[in-house]
Amino acid sequence: MGKVYVLREPRKKDWNIYALREAARLKKWFIGTYYSPRLKRLLIAFKPTPGTHVNRLVFEEMNESLLRESYQMVCPPGCGRCCVAKSGAFMLDIEVTKLPPELQLKLEAQPKERILTPGGVVTIYYIGTGPGGRCIFYNAQQRRCMLEAQYGKEAKPIICLIEYCTVFAERNGKKYLKTGYKVTDNGVLMFYRSVGGDEWKAAIRRMARLTERIAKAERRRRKEQQEAQEPRI
Repeated sequence: MGKVYVLREPRKKDWNIYALREAARLKKWFIGTYYSPRLKRLLIAFKPTPGTHVNRLVFEEMNESLLRESYQMVCPPGCGRCCVAKSGAFMLDIEVTKLPPELQLKLEAQPKERILTPGGVVTIYYIGTGPGGRCIFYNAQQRRCMLEAQYGKEAKPIICLIEYCTVFAERNGKKYLKTGYKVTDNGVLMFYRSVGGDEWKAAIRRMARLTERIAKAERRRRKEQQEAQEPRI
């Protein structure tokens, strides 16, 4: 039976990018992001096959029973909150090289940043550059990621696989919605309430409407900025 490893908690930007690159190498073994009430933290979990190299600088071994008592984060279809507005999405260089040539060319035209990390220089490609900060790979009509739809879940950026809004969760076959949170000296308390199917769907619809309002406001703001910068005749 394979062991479960979770990413250590984030630090500074250069370390975080280094950790993400190591996580991207294990992307196909990603099993989910969980919130542990006991540890008061998110657990980004991977279960690689025995013999797979795991960088223990950025990963720590975790008892799988801890995941079973935790809330697993869910990204419900039709929401799109993290993709539509101010997504902040990006891809790592080692992820870009695994995409088809035409997508690599598309990404070369995107804003880039080279970051010196403990593991060497990493280039990140910013893809949250669509209208309102929308990810360029998000299909607003279908409300889904085009990379995942065409090439599978492993084609998605590692940051998109592991980060969640934390509003929607599941545990022991039941659905939960987050009702609040509290920052403490030793972690973050997140509060969840069990809900039925109708309430779950209603929450998704509310989130989708909120997302669209945010996206429209951001598009309007950008348009006003562009108009203000245009020379007046």
